[in-house]
Amino acid sequence: MVLANTDPERKRIVIQRVSQLPTLPTTLVKILQAAENPSTSSGDIALVISKDQSISSMVLKLVNSAFYGHFRNISSISHAIVILGMQTVKSLALGATIFRTQPGAGVAAFDRNAFWIHSIGVATMARRLMTKGAEAPGVDKETVFVSGLLHDLGKVVFDNYFNEEYREAARQAEEKKITIREAERLLLGLDHCEAGRFLAQKWQFPAPVLEAIELHHDMERAAAAGARVAALAHIADFGCQKINLGKSGNGKPSALDPRALEILNIPESLIAETFSEIEGEKEMIEGFGID
Repeated sequence: MVLANTDPERKRIVIQRVSQLPTLPTTLVKILQAAENPSTSSGDIALVISKDQSISSMVLKLVNSAFYGHFRNISSISHAIVILGMQTVKSLALGATIFRTQPGAGVAAFDRNAFWIHSIGVATMARRLMTKGAEAPGVDKETVFVSGLLHDLGKVVFDNYFNEEYREAARQAEEKKITIREAERLLLGLDHCEAGRFLAQKWQFPAPVLEAIELHHDMERAAAAGARVAALAHIADFGCQKINLGKSGNGKPSALDPRALEILNIPESLIAETFSEIEGEKEMIEGFGID
């Protein structure tokens, strides 16, 4: 059994290790490098993506779904990239690759397929809230979708690279009915929000994405920072848990912080309406599994 964290150096050590992670597959490295190059065309990235059947399939599945309102069959990866946007394609490639990897030694602390479905659900719900009036000035829908998709990135990092401790954290969260964040801090010295931000910052994601990853469980700090995308991720995270869309890997279900509504200046009726709409699309979203 892993002992509780009593070493003041533990947090520093974990942060140092997270900052050095991860070793990414060659195809994904090429996708990320191409996405960061301003002279890269959609055709250039399409050529790289086409070498990975799983990522290609996910990109085409998304662009042809009701999420983007396209009811004709789009079969060109290059065309899909133009519609979805570079940031979304980059995040899909990154998320699908990282989320479906398993710890090198040991068993995953949570169901990765259910976790991916939850992440897609949060991305979809956050984007839908924005289209229905939850404004985030200066932030586009693509960035909101990415923020929802990667909001719990830190959980996968912990599970892959600190697997023994993280399985113990998951066990304690379930047994003690505490949040996974409380268990993470106890055993690792920091939580998945901090770890996820470190990694997303390394991968050069925009500031609103970093804020959503770090602050989606902390509406007090989100309000102080004016982090509207973090508030969107918070509401969407709660909503997906409420309608049982995928599994977030939390021991104790999250509660909705009313400050999220105040940050966005939206009524509860808009949230209830959005939750109902997404619940009606559960089957479609669940079809985005990565098994």
